[in-house]
Amino acid sequence: MDSPDQDFLKDYKPLYVPHKYDAAASLQDNVVYALAQLEYATAPQVAAKMDEFEPKTDKTTHLQQTREILEGLFNKGLIKGDDEPERQYNLSKILVPNSGKADPLF
Repeated sequence: MDSPDQDFLKDYKPLYVPHKYDAAASLQDNVVYALAQLEYATAPQVAAKMDEFEPKTDKTTHLQQTREILEGLFNKGLIKGDDEPERQYNLSKILVPNSGKADPLF
């Protein structure tokens, strides 16, 4: 039997970002991969990237599925986005390394 904590962990586990597109992977993984390639993008832009990976799938289907996945991930707080009418999403990757130095431990 699952405890409430396990249910929470299933829903809010850290987001996995694949290192390549895989047609056999879940749709969510492929949408996240497409967003990672674009860095900052709206749902239509991510859907257009998905069209490049899967040209046989209908563009309207890509757009609808991409919107649902991105909105779901945003609502769970797993990805970030702005508050514009056509929200621009991002994965909040660190693109610039931290500067400075650390104090020695010993």
